[in-house]
Amino acid sequence: MVCHSTREMQRGPVLDGLPEWYLADQLKKFKSGQRGKNPANRAEVLMGTAMAKVTSEAQLNSLARHFAGCKPQPSIRVVRGNISVGRALYSTRCETCHGSKGAGVREIQSPPVNVQEDWFLLDQLRKYANGQRSVHPSEAGGLMMKAAVAELSPDNLRDVVAYIAKELTVTPPEPTRKK
Repeated sequence: MVCHSTREMQRGPVLDGLPEWYLADQLKKFKSGQRGKNPANRAEVLMGTAMAKVTSEAQLNSLARHFAGCKPQPSIRVVRGNISVGRALYSTRCETCHGSKGAGVREIQSPPVNVQEDWFLLDQLRKYANGQRSVHPSEAGGLMMKAAVAELSPDNLRDVVAYIAKELTVTPPEPTRKK
């Protein structure tokens, strides 16, 4: 809960509302070492290390079920970009796999992007683009993601995420606190 809640400043993504099938799949990838072994990706290595505490398939499935049963959480939107450029890029590069509403497509193991925090989406796109997000040769989804972000500029990545956050995210933004 420390890593996947809004209680800490340096944390992983909030997992609430992601589908059980996707969470279980990702946890299995971390458990098997398919993810979490790239030293250039500190967050993945931490998650890979944390999976040592999950000692059974029942525990893994229980974790997936728990987070899937939680309602998606509002988040502070921090990524800024050109929404119309992001909409066009999403339409041509993302929609086929993640759907017109960003809800994902289970049949091709494509997760929803409409419940994720914008900072995390941008972080993952950057990691796919620069090779920090490990892509196993047998993982079609990872290979497709790597191809989808190929040749996109850092501004393009921000534009796509800004579009998702503004137009597709299913929760309202968390109000920013005034100082």
